[in-house]
Amino acid sequence: MEDITLRQCLKGAWRDAASAVRHMPIVFLVAFVAVLATATTGYKAQFPGIAASGGSLTAMTSSSAGHAAGFTRGLISLGVTFVQTLILAVLAVFVVRFAMKLSAEPVAAPASSAPVLPATRLWDAGIRRYFLLCIALIAGYVGAMLAVAIVWIGLRLAGLSSGTSMAAAATLAVLVVCGVSYVSARLSLLFPHTAAGGRIQWRAAWEDTRGHFWFITTAAVLAILPIVGIATVLTVIAEMLATTGSAGSLTMGLMIVQSVGTLLYTATGATCSVWLYRKFAAILTAEAK
Repeated sequence: MEDITLRQCLKGAWRDAASAVRHMPIVFLVAFVAVLATATTGYKAQFPGIAASGGSLTAMTSSSAGHAAGFTRGLISLGVTFVQTLILAVLAVFVVRFAMKLSAEPVAAPASSAPVLPATRLWDAGIRRYFLLCIALIAGYVGAMLAVAIVWIGLRLAGLSSGTSMAAAATLAVLVVCGVSYVSARLSLLFPHTAAGGRIQWRAAWEDTRGHFWFITTAAVLAILPIVGIATVLTVIAEMLATTGSAGSLTMGLMIVQSVGTLLYTATGATCSVWLYRKFAAILTAEAK
């Protein structure tokens, strides 16, 4: 454990993320191309009428009709999410190991010297465990939403009105999301721990974050807030510049902005998790030795 303030955590996360982009441009470029390619492929597969018609907005409505088409789009969306999660997990592991390498370097080292990039295989144990944690996190949120949907259906079958059942389901959804988010924050130290090669130690991560939920949540939100703000502004500008007949160009522009924002969000979140790991991980680091 290190005595690190919230300001030091945020500044260190932003600095390390920028340094990772500067020293690993090929990694980020490959990740950007992969994320954009999967997003584009998924979009064209879900809305083939738009690509065929040159981007007319009316094609979207006609292509979305039918339960079979909706089921197919759901499977495609699930596949795109799975592939993109794998890509971002690999990128996050690279960034985490880079940030940990920076923190392990001597303070007296010259600032002009380039850090030595850590050796990383494309599919080692750390990446597999990190990816497993990502899937578990997504499954937690999906399972929570399915539970809310089941409760809503049960309330409707019980004879409650649409407004009452919807209000109850919305309240339950908020509570469930808060609960899953709380558990995710309490187990968040497992991400940098597994990326560094450690094993998944649920109890140790839970104990290390005891009483630190609000610090972890605040740091995570504030770290990515500038990226969210910039991406939102760029999205609004793109929508304002687009015309009704250029839906295809607008979609491509939005996917590019989303892909860049996703990579920056992943890198900043990864470096922030390293600083939180340095501050709170006591049992985890002890068990790793």
